Amino acid sequence: MGTAVRPGPVFSVPAFFSLAAPMIVSRAGLAAMGIADGVMVARFQSHEFAWLSLAEGTLGRLLDVGVAFLMGGLSLVPRHFAQGDTAGARSLWRRAVPVAVAMGLAGTVIGFFGAPLLGLLRQRPELISGAGPVMAILGAGYPAALLAIASAVYLEGINRPRVVAASVIAANLLNIFLNWLFIPAMGARGSALSTTLVRCGLCLVLAGFAWKARLAPSVGAPGFIPDSALEASRHAQWRLGFGAAGTVAAMVILGASLTVFAGWLGVLPLAVFSASWNLAAPAALVALGMADATGIFVGAETGRGGSAGSVAWAGVGTTLAAVAPLVAILAIWASAFAALYTNDPAMRESMTFVLPLVASIVAVDAGGFAIGASLRALREAAWPAAIEIGSMALLVLAAAALALGRGMGVQGLFLAMLIAGAVRTTMLAARFRWCIRATKTELACRTI
Repeated sequence: MGTAVRPGPVFSVPAFFSLAAPMIVSRAGLAAMGIADGVMVARFQSHEFAWLSLAEGTLGRLLDVGVAFLMGGLSLVPRHFAQGDTAGARSLWRRAVPVAVAMGLAGTVIGFFGAPLLGLLRQRPELISGAGPVMAILGAGYPAALLAIASAVYLEGINRPRVVAASVIAANLLNIFLNWLFIPAMGARGSALSTTLVRCGLCLVLAGFAWKARLAPSVGAPGFIPDSALEASRHAQWRLGFGAAGTVAAMVILGASLTVFAGWLGVLPLAVFSASWNLAAPAALVALGMADATGIFVGAETGRGGSAGSVAWAGVGTTLAAVAPLVAILAIWASAFAALYTNDPAMRESMTFVLPLVASIVAVDAGGFAIGASLRALREAAWPAAIEIGSMALLVLAAAALALGRGMGVQGLFLAMLIAGAVRTTMLAARFRWCIRATKTELACRTI
């Protein structure tokens, strides 16, 4: 969902923020519904929020795999559209539609059996009884959610981003209203019902716009791609999709382990774990948007044969400078943020204690996001993926040792995240330095 820049921007702080701003807004729109759900349910009842968190932290992770698959394959849309091959761009979306629906239906079936699956994960009975119905309601909206994502990526790829932005903003407003209507009567189930209804509405709007997007015929257009190349594009779509989904699936399995660990610790630790991370989401979204901007600048500088290394480190520094005030505010006013999130005194006290640690995690991850984007701009694929998966494996081991083995509870989970984040950022930085030094021209990076 990035912004295409031609022939490539020259790095400056104003240009950097100009490019990063729409990326931040895009990510904020996609994440806002989850944040609103969490805040409104947590202020209603902390145990209801624990149910919602367990459902989103287990079944909800499957949605991330589907999104990665669709976005990986549909990343070819802007390329076809820029070459004048509008038929090829549209064919990518049409091939993605049945796949999105099929993956969504798989999530629906899994959600229907949510309670037995939570039992296999040895969750507490009070969590299973509450989270199981929430999983079933959320799963019912997965086909619509994935079809909406596929349509949004396609629309942005054919230069219709305003339609997506307006639709997402409207969806967030509707979600807040429906939460206000349903949560007092149904708790976490009401929030899940609101999310599912909004996803269905968003799907109808975005898929409708995608279907009605009548583009000029591509035959005879400059850069027209023949059928043989379209067939190659078909294979590339699935290859990119499976590659992205495979990496995310590995990380999802490992990441979901933390939610399972938090559930083993109890209702209150699970609520504290999810709520604290949700409060850090705005700073993380800023970091992700600026990381994508860093990658674009690095790619442009590489194409010009310039100093990609200098631009990358400038992007990392600018990202950290922008994120630092946000995490500092979160750490200094932890008590105020916790009180804003929940009325439960025990939950508020625990959140106040761990939020400074969460702020440190975001600061460390911000640098890693920017360096990872710079590596992808150098066409690195295997090493960043290996580092990400390896660091997540380290995270799970450290979390089990600290939170469960040493009895540190939810603090141990966040300490493990800080350790794994520091290792990941360090290894990504080392790999990037190696890539830059591997060639005098800074134009290529050997992929292993």
